[in-house]
Amino acid sequence: MSKQGPVQSTRTVLFVCVENTFRSVLSEALFNSRAPPGWRAESAGVTPAGAVNPNVRGLLGELGIVSGERTPRLVTPDLVAKASRVVTFGCLDRCPPGAEGKAEDWPVPGATGKTFDELRAIRDGMSVRVDNLIRQRCAPFGSANERG
Repeated sequence: MSKQGPVQSTRTVLFVCVENTFRSVLSEALFNSRAPPGWRAESAGVTPAGAVNPNVRGLLGELGIVSGERTPRLVTPDLVAKASRVVTFGCLDRCPPGAEGKAEDWPVPGATGKTFDELRAIRDGMSVRVDNLIRQRCAPFGSANERG
């Protein structure tokens, strides 16, 4: 008989922006680089673009986060249903049904027309938001402070 308890499934935070090219992709990578045990992040868009913003890789690299190749993808009802938390960037009204009660919207500007320094500031602000999300909502499984 194993001394370990039952295997817990991984909980997911779903980050959703309009095109899945910048804010949601950055948030996903930031979260996954710091994810507590039992948690991971995914991202998607309500109207996915053809490619991720080319500045994302450099912005993450400055923090020592290596990002692989990514293609924007569509947020689906299944992704929303499987997520324990949904974080949107001004598009909650366009998400598939099911996010009610587990969603929050972060008022973070998009990348369009921004300089690299402005993008860096957006990334740094999102980094603080991700840390707060982890601290407040994503306690490791089995924690007395787990709020899910």
